[in-house]
Amino acid sequence: MKTYKLHALQVIEEQDGHVKQRPIPLEDGLIINMENKERVWFVDAVVSASDVTSFEQIYEKGQHMLISVVITSKNNHPAVMFTSIESITDLNEGKGIVFKGKIIFGRDDVLKDVFKDLLKNDYNKDEMLGEFKRRVEQVEGYSEQTIQQLYHMYQNLES
Repeated sequence: MKTYKLHALQVIEEQDGHVKQRPIPLEDGLIINMENKERVWFVDAVVSASDVTSFEQIYEKGQHMLISVVITSKNNHPAVMFTSIESITDLNEGKGIVFKGKIIFGRDDVLKDVFKDLLKNDYNKDEMLGEFKRRVEQVEGYSEQTIQQLYHMYQNLES
């Protein structure tokens, strides 16, 4: 089992007919790799009480959700997880939300996403290498197209 600091949490959801990533402000958080054959991860996010309403509704209905997390360093690439909410706990300040899930899209997928986007342009070899390095250093999330595809794949799993 390995434990990491949770630096960022975003909910991937549909709003007004568009799939969006909604940042959730964190007070604190951990992510735990159970290192088991099921490849289960737990995310323990501490959020303000005002940010927990939508999570409570999902928890009460027993629904799954997609989240995007950044661990260890804010400079790391995000990972998308297919999760369920295991518990919501009142704390002295805020609420603790424990998610259980699996990573369905990680760092290697981010790199592929950047590369696929570059192939749409007419770069020579040196330009492409330079642009790839620049984009990888600046990447904070996934392309809108990738988020759309992941969300619709997730919707099919829910059906």
